[in-house]
Amino acid sequence: MLFKHHYIHLFHYNNWATQETIKSAKILPEHSERIASLVSHTIAAQEIWFNRSIGKESDLTPWEKYSIDECSEKSELITSRWINFLEHSSDEGLNKIFHYSNTKGDKFENSIKDILTHIINHSTYHRAQIALLVKEASGKPAFTDYIVYARSKSS
Repeated sequence: MLFKHHYIHLFHYNNWATQETIKSAKILPEHSERIASLVSHTIAAQEIWFNRSIGKESDLTPWEKYSIDECSEKSELITSRWINFLEHSSDEGLNKIFHYSNTKGDKFENSIKDILTHIINHSTYHRAQIALLVKEASGKPAFTDYIVYARSKSS
């Protein structure tokens, strides 16, 4: 499998897991500001990284505030942008090193593959935090393990 196809698959998984997480939060008796903040953060981070990857300036901050409903729509949108980007990329392009500045202005360089892997791991990390918050609110956390997604796609 080509790297780009692997990452396309992972972005589909990432969006599925985000949508499942959002569903688990929406059935809580009261919507948690912290949950919305964490979901917003993962989506804003994906958009910030996307803009960096295509050399576009972004006025977003990593802690943008979206409603839980906006998060669902924005996750779909940024996922489609990343998938479109990947569909038009080559494996060689994903190995390309690019230079960028973080939100504090510090300069770094990484490959696109490094950034893609970071985005997926970053989202997983925060979904785990959200699962704990949902559980603490007496809700039922979403099952967002990759294997659950893979099983749902194979049946």
